[in-house]
Amino acid sequence: MRSETTAPRSRPGAATLHLVFVPFLARSHFAPLAAAAASCRSDGTTSAMIITTPHFAALAPASVPVRVVPFRFPGGHADFSMLPDEASAPAFFAAAEEALAPALTETIRANTSGAVAVVSDAVLHWAPRVARECGVPHVTFHTIGAFAAAAMVAVHLHRPEVLPDPFVIPGGFPTPVKLRRVHVNEDALAHLPLFRAAEAESYAVAFNSFSALESDFAEYYRSVDGSSKKVFLVGPKRAASSTARSNVIGTVGAERDPILQWLDGQAAGSVVYACFGSTCGLSADQLKELGAGLSASGVPFLWVIPTPAEGMLEQASRHGMVVAGRWAPQAEILAHRAVGGFVSHCGWNSVLDAVCAGVPLATWPLRAEQFLNEAFLVDVLRVGVRVREVVGKADVEAVVPADAVATAVGRLMGNGEDEDEATARRARVRELGVAAGAAVAEGGSSCTDWARLVGELKALHGQE
Repeated sequence: MRSETTAPRSRPGAATLHLVFVPFLARSHFAPLAAAAASCRSDGTTSAMIITTPHFAALAPASVPVRVVPFRFPGGHADFSMLPDEASAPAFFAAAEEALAPALTETIRANTSGAVAVVSDAVLHWAPRVARECGVPHVTFHTIGAFAAAAMVAVHLHRPEVLPDPFVIPGGFPTPVKLRRVHVNEDALAHLPLFRAAEAESYAVAFNSFSALESDFAEYYRSVDGSSKKVFLVGPKRAASSTARSNVIGTVGAERDPILQWLDGQAAGSVVYACFGSTCGLSADQLKELGAGLSASGVPFLWVIPTPAEGMLEQASRHGMVVAGRWAPQAEILAHRAVGGFVSHCGWNSVLDAVCAGVPLATWPLRAEQFLNEAFLVDVLRVGVRVREVVGKADVEAVVPADAVATAVGRLMGNGEDEDEATARRARVRELGVAAGAAVAEGGSSCTDWARLVGELKALHGQE
């Protein structure tokens, strides 16, 4: 088990800003905050620490000190995204606060060697209060995109008594976007006032995104309610370090994942990759139809099911590879020269992985803000195609038949009459991929925003 270790020493004569990162206890939330913690340790005047539980401490970057706190939840569940349907989400949030909040207070008050600031997940509504009570600045870190966050705020602030169906996002939204009522997460909307009130206590807001992708929506989020909040675009912060697409095969033999070895033997841009996040979230019937649809598409496919699935074993042939019950290196998969499309649930981390790699998507949202991400990809960026049209709750729960899957894959990969549209999509997403790389490079927009945020936090403590 990892434990708290000594932070790196700063350069002689340089004051140190200690950033304490508090991610939410879900893998999709943990990864970008952990990556942000790892990225802020390079200049010798800033150190980072992560406060988390034993389960997530094992996933933390080796370069970042971790304070491990005990966490107990009925059934032994340690990851929010892996909770069974019958588990209580409010109880999990309460247990997370009970474990993390006292540790955050103790960590702040125990640090006497330099200035401290807290960076916490936006859903941890109690963290800004803890930081304020301890007299240190706080930064709210969003692990969703600025488009989705801004759309939710627009609906919350300008919602009519009864939303028409469909409706255009109200409140002077930067781009006219039409949604169905089922696309809006009503549970998240109900809790939005709580999160917004907590965020008002933060010094700044950071999004895991970049200017070329979402600057208009970040500016809308900053100004929509007339507040003076500061908003920074500091992404993409991602768990994997390599995002460049390349013809280089790389390491070979036992050290190289069999997935990548299989991709090495495929033609450039020929493979469609299918994965629905760390929890999959598809029924047995839907998995059957998805598999049949991938096979019927005639496109070489790589299908990853991270959670164990009955009857699904790792197997590979010339036409496809199925991987079940284990982690797969998604960023490396998408960056591989052989991959030309991605069938995705539209979780924000997966969206960023695809955009960074310059890979278009077939969109298949399941829950949360994923339907908003789909609208962003398909209607705003025009780098995605919908697998299904969702106009009501029944459509969310309905099994998508194999022929619909095959049709969507064909459109995505440019088979037949959709070839020109597919070529245009690929060109657009490749431009975004170049922009993503530029954003995190030295002097890029995200690199500059992160440096400016850290500089302002230092200035609050009287440092230059």
